Amino acid sequence: MKGLSVLVPFLLIIALFTTEANAQDFNDELKKNLRRSLLTPEKRPAQRQPHQSPQILPEADREVLKVSPTTRLPTRGDRIQILYPPEKYLIHINLQPTNSTPINQRPAGSVRYWLNGNKLQIESTAGQLVFPSGMDMDPIRARNRRRQGRTDKLMKAYRGG
Repeated sequence: MKGLSVLVPFLLIIALFTTEANAQDFNDELKKNLRRSLLTPEKRPAQRQPHQSPQILPEADREVLKVSPTTRLPTRGDRIQILYPPEKYLIHINLQPTNSTPINQRPAGSVRYWLNGNKLQIESTAGQLVFPSGMDMDPIRARNRRRQGRTDKLMKAYRGG
């Protein structure tokens, strides 16, 4: 047991020393690679290309463009050919299901209660179209409509008509 208590700290010290030695070697190699890349930057390894790289078109004409304030000069992106343009994949979605009723039609089972003399009558209103009543509950549009009405009255009075 006494030998084990001496052996464990000894192994721990050896393990720490070896990891420090490996870290020093790694640090030295890193410095060498950094110096090498700083001395010859043009020989850096090429960066990893993306999964799908754009194709660069060859420059066919090398004419000199006249520059004016309205001339749009060519940019680097003008030579890139887009392989799959988004205009080709426009999707036209009809959000109204084909088996649904119109939005202004009363659903099945809707009824109207009305008094006929002393009797309460129940009448089915299923499938009837509902037309707007003219009461706009949107406060913004109602305010704008009132403003427009006041403006129209003032313009009519100003013109004398």
